[in-house]
Amino acid sequence: GGLLSGAGQIASANAQSKAARYNAEVQRNNAMLAERQAKNVLEAGAREEQKQKALTQQLMAKQQAAMAANGVDVSFGTPLDLMVDTAKQGAIDALTIKTSTYRNYDDVRNQAVSYRNQAALYDMEAKNSRTAGILSAFGSMASSFGNAYANAAKMNPGSAAKGKVVLSGRPYGSSWDTPSFDVGRG
Repeated sequence: GGLLSGAGQIASANAQSKAARYNAEVQRNNAMLAERQAKNVLEAGAREEQKQKALTQQLMAKQQAAMAANGVDVSFGTPLDLMVDTAKQGAIDALTIKTSTYRNYDDVRNQAVSYRNQAALYDMEAKNSRTAGILSAFGSMASSFGNAYANAAKMNPGSAAKGKVVLSGRPYGSSWDTPSFDVGRG
């Protein structure tokens, strides 16, 4: 029973290790995808920021053309204030887009880091589950051998005191050549 139990524990540990290695690989793939997504967020944000700047420039050009068509000098006074306000609002809009882009980028990059950290934990779990399974198996086998010794000692009380336990009813070296356990006392 102890050998089978130990073998089962090792098999279970190997399965856990394999599952953890698979999960680690999934997390590494997720990290790679998140890095790509972060790059896409930056590129899309840069395009959106440039689009906003272009829209602001177009609006300012339309304002300037409309005022010039009506004979208004845009180099001072209210027309100049209007142009400055339009430029400021356009800059604020572009900066808002840029700030939002970097926040989204950081969120996605942080997720990528989280995936890599999770992969590292799964790698450790894979290694530790194998080690724990092997140690547990050896513990089970040692316990089984100890129980076998104790049971044999109960059946042959005199031989246990001399350091030999006979499992077959005949001492080792008899004509049946049945093994006994020498525990070093005799």
